Amino acid sequence: MHLTIHLRPYATPFAIPIHYNYYLQAAIYEGLSKEVGGFFHDTGFEYEGRKLKLFTFSRLLGKSTLDREKGEFSFSGDVTFIVSSPIKQFCSSLATGFLKLGSVRIASVPFSVTAVEVAEPQATGTSLLVRAMSPVTVYSTMTKYDGSKYTCYFDPREPEFQRLILSNLAKKYQVLTQEEPPQTPPFRIVPKGVPKLSIVDYKGTVVKGYSCLFLLEGPPQLLQIALDAGLGAKNSQGFGCIIPEQPVPAKTVHI
Repeated sequence: MHLTIHLRPYATPFAIPIHYNYYLQAAIYEGLSKEVGGFFHDTGFEYEGRKLKLFTFSRLLGKSTLDREKGEFSFSGDVTFIVSSPIKQFCSSLATGFLKLGSVRIASVPFSVTAVEVAEPQATGTSLLVRAMSPVTVYSTMTKYDGSKYTCYFDPREPEFQRLILSNLAKKYQVLTQEEPPQTPPFRIVPKGVPKLSIVDYKGTVVKGYSCLFLLEGPPQLLQIALDAGLGAKNSQGFGCIIPEQPVPAKTVHI
């Protein structure tokens, strides 16, 4: 399920730090009920000792200019962002919470919540063209000759990128269904065009991700997981949010 949150600033223009993923994530947790927010923030869904949050969100969408010297984006009007999750309780709690609150703060900027759109895009076949609304990231932790660790992020054109995307989708599928993921047809992810690199600072950790159109091929069940839970790693930190390139109808709830 996908929610599109419509926000109107109390004053324009307004500025948001370049690296705002954490602030947007904090606004999402603020919109959730105490019970739902506590579960997703503190517990999540366990898989082999790791916690999967099973939600993701896009970048802020609106007219903006980048001021690298000040380290901020300047927006000139209303903005939206997308939140998606396969967990309906999460989506229901967030939509209800935002509509009840009527306002939200991102970094130091206050907004009124003007509408929430609800859409349920479906992967009905074995092929799906999607657009990355936030960078897609996958990585491996490597060991140097001196024993120290470092993180290696992969480009969508590297074979390891596809392997890690599939492995991540399989984990999410197992957590949600308690079953082994389907194997046929074989999964494939193909970037269309030149992927755009984004380097994001999330609470002091540098994360590299890529945005472009992606062609996904494989079992519809895995494509649906990708649509709802996100592609790749670090989804709940604002990575891997995707939408179908062909738009789907949405139900709109206004304040």
